[in-house]
Amino acid sequence: MIRVVAAKLARAAAVVLAAYSASFFLLFVLPGDAVLARIGTTDTLGSADVAGLDLDLLRDEVGLSDSLWTQYANGVTGLLRGDLGRSLVTEEPVTRLLAEVLPNTVTLAAVSLAASVPLGFLLAVLAVTPRSRAVRSLASLVPSAYVSLPVFWVGVLFVYLFSTTLGWFPSNGSRGAASLVLPAAVLALLGAAQFAQVLISGLRTELGTTYAAVTAPAKGAGRFHILYRHCLRNASFPFLAVFGLRIGQLLGGTVVVEVVFSRVGLGRLMVDSVKAVDLTVVLGLVVVLAAAYVVVNALVDIGYALLDPRLRRRATTTEARA
Repeated sequence: MIRVVAAKLARAAAVVLAAYSASFFLLFVLPGDAVLARIGTTDTLGSADVAGLDLDLLRDEVGLSDSLWTQYANGVTGLLRGDLGRSLVTEEPVTRLLAEVLPNTVTLAAVSLAASVPLGFLLAVLAVTPRSRAVRSLASLVPSAYVSLPVFWVGVLFVYLFSTTLGWFPSNGSRGAASLVLPAAVLALLGAAQFAQVLISGLRTELGTTYAAVTAPAKGAGRFHILYRHCLRNASFPFLAVFGLRIGQLLGGTVVVEVVFSRVGLGRLMVDSVKAVDLTVVLGLVVVLAAAYVVVNALVDIGYALLDPRLRRRATTTEARA
């Protein structure tokens, strides 16, 4: 057991380090100057004559005058100590900047997931269970139609309808439960549509098997019993994979929603940091998102083992051989 856990931890650390390394070298070959961006975003120096400034001295102060490999070594050393460095623009610790915006993103992701999972299962069941062909067709069409819509367009539509026209919810901000409703609804509907598409395909495949179509009905099992007792478990395997990817998307890919609804979060911080050439903040975000993906993948593996006893037996056999 200790060997298995150690191997998984080693792979997780390798993934995070690989993501950090790739992002580091890609960012440093892109055009842009963090020092010039810092001057342009500082009130006291915004109108100063850049030509009269000692840019080399400013670069030396933030460590950008060192060689590329020295900067990389310093970054990896800090990463091993849990120190993500300081912002090149504001000089604030990166961990503090992340701690300020992470709760907003996590809350938004959690609320949208809590709503999207049951809604996705409901749409999938409605697409394969009712005798009415119209209900099945509608439940199958809605997810495909919603996935094809641009997220920003849906967000703007929600703002116009529920905020500007009806005045039910605020159109922007990150404070209070009311400001969470519209962005969470946009993301929840998108997640539900993605989950429903995968589940519908899986359930149709399972319902078409010999046991579900012939053997179980011959034994007197009803359609709902067959669906929930025999088909739903097997159809949930691809759902788990999409669920894990969806969590990663919500943590790092909510940029459009955060911009439309003027919310503070990881996605918006990423965009602002890239625009300001704030390399340390971008790298800190990469580390956090890579670690999140690693954790989510581990949870998905656990979910697979819970759904399929064969995987548990295989893991036990592998551990015994080790």
